[in-house]
Amino acid sequence: MIRDYKESDIDEIVRLYTLEYKAMPAEIEAMKCASKILVYDDNGIQGFIRLAIGGSYCYAEMGAAANELIEPVGLKLWEEAKKLFIEKSINFVEVFHVKDNLNWQQLFYEIGFEYWYSVYRFSYEGAKLNESNICAVKYEDKYYEDKIRLESEAFSVLRKENDIKPYNWYLSASKEEIENNREETLKEKEYIYLFFENNEIVGASMVKNAEIDLLFVNIKYQGKGYGKKILEFTINRGLEQNAAVVNLNALASNEKALKLYKNLGFKVVQAQDARRLIIK
Repeated sequence: MIRDYKESDIDEIVRLYTLEYKAMPAEIEAMKCASKILVYDDNGIQGFIRLAIGGSYCYAEMGAAANELIEPVGLKLWEEAKKLFIEKSINFVEVFHVKDNLNWQQLFYEIGFEYWYSVYRFSYEGAKLNESNICAVKYEDKYYEDKIRLESEAFSVLRKENDIKPYNWYLSASKEEIENNREETLKEKEYIYLFFENNEIVGASMVKNAEIDLLFVNIKYQGKGYGKKILEFTINRGLEQNAAVVNLNALASNEKALKLYKNLGFKVVQAQDARRLIIK
């Protein structure tokens, strides 16, 4: 039987979600707070699909109680989810799955998803690093426009290489989207750091629950060693958050960043594939 989840289901859903996927704390919290999750219940939850819908876009996450259930249970959940896609006029769906799990690959192939890009999950389990001399300040709202402009510009090339639209978020966002992002950024100000050189932002980072959610270097200052300095600083702040491990995700195609992470002691603990489906 497929049904909407109940609050009493959430612990089991999270357990299935993290059976093989090394989820970040923020991802687990998002799952706990989800507004739409369908579960396949057969003497217990055998699988689920979480749907996060915004406009005509849907981000979907799936889990199953066992590998052999991924395809049969996943297909049934997908058929039910499709009814909601029609109702909500969804035309683009994105999913992630653990890269080396052939059962997820087969399921999404049958549905019609195409491979999009890959992400590496890195973990750092070492001691604190010797920090370089770099001017770091906590985020304040007065820095928002410069931060988001430089951040969007810094990621635009990588986003274009991986066909992640919009390539430059700041240039494409509406006034409402920018204001919403500004408010969300302000809520996380305790975890965001800006780095300066001659009163100019050279980069920024964010680390919360020992998860590095943001790290970029101003295009003007790239190739000058600032990425290493910012990462060393951010790792240390992560280790101070009552943690023995600092984690981050990185696009597999970002070779310069991958080399930096590995040189500083990060190790790949999981690879994930992103897939997309355009519904016509």
